[in-house]
Amino acid sequence: MAFSVIVLGGTVIRIALPGDALMLRFSFSQPLTWIMGLTGILVAWGLLKHYRWAWWLGMGAAAYELYRVGSLIVDHVSFSRPPAFWPLLVAVLMLTFLVLAFPSHVRTSCSR
Repeated sequence: MAFSVIVLGGTVIRIALPGDALMLRFSFSQPLTWIMGLTGILVAWGLLKHYRWAWWLGMGAAAYELYRVGSLIVDHVSFSRPPAFWPLLVAVLMLTFLVLAFPSHVRTSCSR
């Protein structure tokens, strides 16, 4: 759910920061923003209801987003300028989700 808040609230944050800040470029005019935000809400609701498809969708979506954010961070690595806060926050959220949801007892609890 936190990821969806970051994605759907990213447009407001983007307006407040300067144009050269390394951050996630979210805009409500981009369909990918809506897909990511609504997928996060759908996964959170499905996991709350213990649906198996939500576990699989969450794992796939988190791995994909971790790849996207990780490649953004790696492309902009500089020893003189540390990575921005927002990409690191999303990467930590996705990694935390994968670590907490991966054990077999979590997958078996999603049995519907």
